[in-house]
Amino acid sequence: METIIIDTNNLMHKVGSLKKLLDKDKDIVVDTMIAKMQNHFFGNKIKVTLVFDGYGKNKHHGNFEVKFAKTNSLDYENADKLIKTLIDKARTPKLLKIVTSDNEISWYAKDSGCKIQSSESFWGELKDKKIQQKIREGDINEKPQEVTKMEYDYLLREFTKS
Repeated sequence: METIIIDTNNLMHKVGSLKKLLDKDKDIVVDTMIAKMQNHFFGNKIKVTLVFDGYGKNKHHGNFEVKFAKTNSLDYENADKLIKTLIDKARTPKLLKIVTSDNEISWYAKDSGCKIQSSESFWGELKDKKIQQKIREGDINEKPQEVTKMEYDYLLREFTKS
């Protein structure tokens, strides 16, 4: 079974929409990521492990896991060390996909025989798949009916840059 291990701290800082939320409240970002991942991967034949820095309680539900670098019984110091440990413990590293834009973790994973995907690419892929699914189900038009003020301001800034 393929396993995706996600460096969530890296994802939070590399993806613009998550970074904006992170500036407001880390818990909102964590909840957003978990909900999006569960919605996308729950019930698939892919195991997904979200790895977080800091203290927390590990959770497991179906093919979905949330792991923290520090728990009441374990201390890996940080998410990077926990990810490396998960890679080392894998029976078949070629079935692992590591999602990170951290060069050190990427090199370690590649040297171990894992697949690698950048955080930005992964998040974009999730977004694209969700939009395509909604289009197929008829829940969304390919083109939006209206543009919000925030979207308009963003597009105006992007296309009027010199």
